[in-house]
Order: sequence, then C-alpha cells, then structure tokens
Amino acid sequence: MKIAGRTHLDLSLLTDIDMSRLPEVVLAARLYHLAHTHHAMVVTGQCALWAHGYGSDPALPPITVAASSAIRPIILPAIAIGTHTFAPIKVKARHVCHLPAFSDTRGLLIESLEAAQITVTRTSPNRRAAFTQLCMIGNAFTHFDNFHLKDSRRHEKFWKELLSAELTRLGNRARGRSQAQWIIAHADAGCASPGEARVLYELCAAGLTGMRTQVEVHTRGRRYFIDCAFPAEKVGIEFDGRAKYGDNPGSIHASLSRERERQRHLEAEGWHIIRTGWHDLDHPDELVAQVRAALAARLG
Repeated sequence: MKIAGRTHLDLSLLTDIDMSRLPEVVLAARLYHLAHTHHAMVVTGQCALWAHGYGSDPALPPITVAASSAIRPIILPAIAIGTHTFAPIKVKARHVCHLPAFSDTRGLLIESLEAAQITVTRTSPNRRAAFTQLCMIGNAFTHFDNFHLKDSRRHEKFWKELLSAELTRLGNRARGRSQAQWIIAHADAGCASPGEARVLYELCAAGLTGMRTQVEVHTRGRRYFIDCAFPAEKVGIEFDGRAKYGDNPGSIHASLSRERERQRHLEAEGWHIIRTGWHDLDHPDELVAQVRAALAARLG
C-alpha cells in the first residue's frame, strides 16, 4: 500500500493488528515517510508525546514537525486500506534556528520526552487541558503508586527537575515560559485520573494552597487515600468518575456500598469529604466556593 512517494506499507504485516489501531499505523507510516524524505526533521509536541507512547491531546494528534531549514508544505496523499480511508493532509514544518533535543528511533527523529512536554505546556492555548495532560504523563512516567508514596514522590521530584532543566535550557525569552513554569510547579503525579487533575487545577487556579493528593488515612484497620485534601483542616475532595464504579448493576451497587462505608469511616476520623464529578467541573467556581466554605468552617 503506497503511503507517499516511494514509501509503501506491507499490509501482510498487519494481519494480527486490531483494525481499530489502523489510524495509528498510518500515522506512524506517514511519519517515517517524512523522516526518510526530509532529513533533520523532528517530530514535536503532541505528536512526539504520542510517538513516545504517552497520552496526547487529541488521542491521535496531527503531524507537527520542526526543521532547521525552510521546507515548503508537504502534501501526503489520501490512503485507502480496505474499507478505511484516510484523507490527504498538508504538513507544514516549523522553521527553527536550533532543533529541539531529540532521540533517533530507527531514523525517526522525535523530540525528547522532556522537550515535548515543555513544548505542549508552553504552546497550549488551553492551560487547563495542558495541566491535566501533564499530570497524567507524570502519573505514568513516575509509575505513581499509593502504597509506595515515598518512592513515588521521589520519582515525581526527579520528573519535575527534568522538565525545569529543559525549560531553563530554552532561555528566559522562550514563548509561553511563564505558563509552563506555573503548570510544572502545580502539576501533581498523584492525580490518578483526568478528573482528579481537573479538580486540582481548579483549586490551584483559584489560589488555594495547602492541598495534597493521595493523602493517606488509617482508620478502623483500613488504609484510605483521599484524592485531594487539605490535611491541616481535614477537608478532602473525592472525584467520582464513571469508570470508578464498574460496568454492570452488580459492580456499581457494590462500589457504591464500599464508598458509603469509606465515607463513614473518614467522617468518624473527623474528615469533611466533598464529593464531586464531571458535572460539577462544568461550574468550577461553585466547587471552589464549596471548598472555601468548608475550610472557613474548620477554621472557625
């Protein structure tokens, strides 16, 4: 199957691949075509994060590349594989004086993981989305484990040091530097889901301080971890995502029963727990106001 120019994809190698992943195969093939026809072209940003195996936004990102010399826009033709059709695309390489730090993967030059994260946090027009994405990357990069919090926090510190060093390397005039600094400073690898990261973002953006993620509480022979909490005031925020409760009535009922028991145990230890979900994040000011009220009540 012709990808472009003299680049072809051997369809016999795809027989064991889930066809739902075909768009990823085509994206990879197109990237390799660019790598072999336009040397010294580096895959950047969201596309680089995808190539490294981390979550990108969108999940299948557009092709973004940088080159140290001016390159005319490249047209990649439409592709038809069975009943699947992929539209033609135009790739415009960003002309840079100095290529970003990159790794060479069989001839495909990919912006380093640290550089790609900084590119995204600097250039994203949506700080909230970039913050959430960075928290999820940090959770995966550090292999964050509630039951090994000390090691997880040590790995998180190392991860942030890598990002800060990369941002420093770009210099003080780098576009979006202040946004990237804010995101790095407030991002938390302890966020186990996008919903938890969104809750933390809203609290940080509102100027609240003193909160921590995955706060450990021992009570009645049990060990619980509160998604996000203000330990000094004993105010916790728990995010209730749909996937948390299972996919059938039995598992949902059992999960809800465990959650009620968990809530009772935490409240018996003096905790005030605020439960929130995606619908509440449509009105973040109301959530922040609820948290402020709970904190004020604890302070008397």
